[in-house]
Amino acid sequence: MKLLAIAVVAHDANAAYFDGERVRYVKFERPRQEKRFSFKSPQDWRSETEAAFGIQAAEVDHIAVTFDPSALPAEVRRHLSPDAMRRLASGQSLAETLAPEVCAYLQAPGATWLSHHYCHALSGWMLESEPVAHRIVIDGLGDGRPWSVYRDGRTVAAGDIRQGSIGWGIREAGKALGIQAAHFNDIAGKVMGIQAYGRIDEGYRDYLSALDFDRLDELWSLHGWLRWKRDPTVARLTLLDWVATVHHQTAEWLLKFFASHVQADEPVAYSGGVAQNVVWNSALRSRFPNLVIAPHCSDEGLSLGALEWLRQRHALPPLAIEAFPYAQADTPAPSPSEETIDQVAQVLAQGKVVGWYQGYGEIGPRALGHRSILMDPRLYDGRARIDQIKRREPFRPYGASVLAEDFDRFFKGATDAFMLYSCEVVGPMLPAIQHVDGSCRVQRVDGGPQPFRALLERFRTLTGCSVLLNTSLNVAGKPLAADPTHAMQLFAESPLDALCVGNTLYRR
Repeated sequence: MKLLAIAVVAHDANAAYFDGERVRYVKFERPRQEKRFSFKSPQDWRSETEAAFGIQAAEVDHIAVTFDPSALPAEVRRHLSPDAMRRLASGQSLAETLAPEVCAYLQAPGATWLSHHYCHALSGWMLESEPVAHRIVIDGLGDGRPWSVYRDGRTVAAGDIRQGSIGWGIREAGKALGIQAAHFNDIAGKVMGIQAYGRIDEGYRDYLSALDFDRLDELWSLHGWLRWKRDPTVARLTLLDWVATVHHQTAEWLLKFFASHVQADEPVAYSGGVAQNVVWNSALRSRFPNLVIAPHCSDEGLSLGALEWLRQRHALPPLAIEAFPYAQADTPAPSPSEETIDQVAQVLAQGKVVGWYQGYGEIGPRALGHRSILMDPRLYDGRARIDQIKRREPFRPYGASVLAEDFDRFFKGATDAFMLYSCEVVGPMLPAIQHVDGSCRVQRVDGGPQPFRALLERFRTLTGCSVLLNTSLNVAGKPLAADPTHAMQLFAESPLDALCVGNTLYRR
């Protein structure tokens, strides 16, 4: 059976396809090289998807799609059942059959319309080694609501956008700080970094702690801070303290919220754009050790969740993604030889910055050793050098990768293979990756034959350090490289010292 899932959303459009044997996935921004790519028209998904997977949609047995109904022209939107939209928006329904007129517009030979939040909820299936009954989704706005809670495939609680949204709140806080981004969805990640420069106002934190989760509008309200400080000038001069306080209190709210729905020892799948916040994730992981977060927890994972719904709908055996998370439908590079890996390690040990393009690209927004820019984290001027290459603000921190067996030597706290948690830097000085609050988001690189692990091992042999600064192979405003030509263009237009594509090492 052939199954196709499409996320025709306002940003980060993506698709997943099961051909009866294997799963394939594409985030369209990668081949397009357009950050946060979305289709100009919802019906454009077909030609792009068919080209990415080399298929004909007419040959697919079942298509599932998630989309924003407001993106449809009025003459098409009138064929959407008001009752169906109400059921999806309220969480009473998880899937609805699309009218033939809508399918015709979407150029889909029959399709099922899925709940945005439920696609989020199912999207981490490849990481679930045991059945997960509890699923929590928190984002800006999906299905017309800011959060949803599912238990055994049923909606048991849902938020009201009129009571606020964490995703929207942190974005608006960034705007108040003057943070700019090519796409508004990139603001939240920058706030996560800059909040560490502020100081927590204990009095305001106590005030916020008395509020309940249904007052998210007040939690992220700049007006609340203005009232608290009483003097508008003082309030605006202390906005970093406001953001630091609210950011800290949001973690406390999330702990209370999760505890109201899940027992501490129960597995819980967590997704949505808010699940990309590594600081809050670490707080949650300390209380809920069986937390499951996928690297594609934001909208780029919606098609994978929709594919899982299709699998369950047709009672198929559990699916698998070969070599996950390195499974983008992009242009792969051959594995480097031991000699090439040794040469790259030597370049890094000399204090050089190296681009690293290997295999297939990562699913998710963070580089995990296939589409990376790498550097020795011990360099005191390292961050400034990477900022120049990436064209990035100096207040933003960088992540790191470490050999799993050496994690405790350098770090303390939560970690995983996907850079989804923040931990404390405790070992030798690593100034290029240590944030102003002493933290770093870290990828733990476990065993198994892979070029990136071999590179870390060789770097350790040369330097005694098994940590590398690891940031994505792109510059501000561009997605990760998806073809060697993208990497070569970055090398030509930036101060990168070297670039390794497959088994070929280019140097200045």
